[in-house]
Amino acid sequence: MAAVGISALQLITEINTGRFRPVYFFHGEEDYRKAEAVKYIVGHYLPEAQRILNFTRMTVDKTDFQAICAELAALPMLGERRLIFVDEVQRLKPTQQQKLFALLASPPPETVVILNSPAEHTPKKTSAFFRDVSRIAEPVEFGRLGKESAALKITKTLEAARMTCDPEAVQLLAELTDGDFGGLVGEIEKLSLSAEGGAHIGVAEVKALASSYEQFTMFELTDAVVARDREKAVRIFNDLTNQGERPDSFLWPLSNHFMNLLKANAGKRINGAPFYVRKLEQQARQLGAGRLERVVSRLAQTGREIRRSKMKAAVLVENLIRDISA
Repeated sequence: MAAVGISALQLITEINTGRFRPVYFFHGEEDYRKAEAVKYIVGHYLPEAQRILNFTRMTVDKTDFQAICAELAALPMLGERRLIFVDEVQRLKPTQQQKLFALLASPPPETVVILNSPAEHTPKKTSAFFRDVSRIAEPVEFGRLGKESAALKITKTLEAARMTCDPEAVQLLAELTDGDFGGLVGEIEKLSLSAEGGAHIGVAEVKALASSYEQFTMFELTDAVVARDREKAVRIFNDLTNQGERPDSFLWPLSNHFMNLLKANAGKRINGAPFYVRKLEQQARQLGAGRLERVVSRLAQTGREIRRSKMKAAVLVENLIRDISA
């Protein structure tokens, strides 16, 4: 079986035509979409009266391995369909992998098995595990939504709630959630709950309600710094100060952001939303440790200058942004 597998969209298309593979392997960074796909398969494969008894969930690190094998080998009673979901399959020991994969090479009839690896433990496609599981299962990758797909999802969901949304607001919300399907659903639900049916959503409403907006504007600034786009970085700084932000108020979030970039560069764990952590890791790779250390030092120097110098904070911070963007 080809290791490339199929996309989430191809999976849904097949299910809608009544085609079900005997064994799937769900992988990728979008756990929310995986959970939705499981619900979709359950709803289309099992009659409603069978869903409680004939749908089984197991997790490798919480279920005895022999019990997992026994469940997978059991024949359906009275010819009824069965659906089995096994989570954290990447945790299997090599000998367990061999036994499980041999068992699933000829799964029981009328049984669909979904093997799953959560986002944080998804194996690389070049790994031996991915190669071996792909021989007995159809890999289905659940990646993050592209901006166009996210924008379409936002528009359709709001339409279902009898709400309209400015195109600019849709794009902003798609940017804020960065393809995170779970985060996207959460932000749309907040928008839906904040307004009565038939309401109109604009950029102002998205900014007020989207929990990631402050991070987004800081990332705009730091993205420009990382890209050495001095003109854009200064323009963003001036735009934000014109909106009422105090120039010296930039120092703490900037310092905190670059300290987190140092941690990301060193491979240390960072707490935060997946959107935030992923962006940090991306920026850290672009910057490198040497430049990061110089930026952090320059931030500390500007903090001292603001306390001691007679120059206006706006001038000092703008000079800082010009320097670290150079």
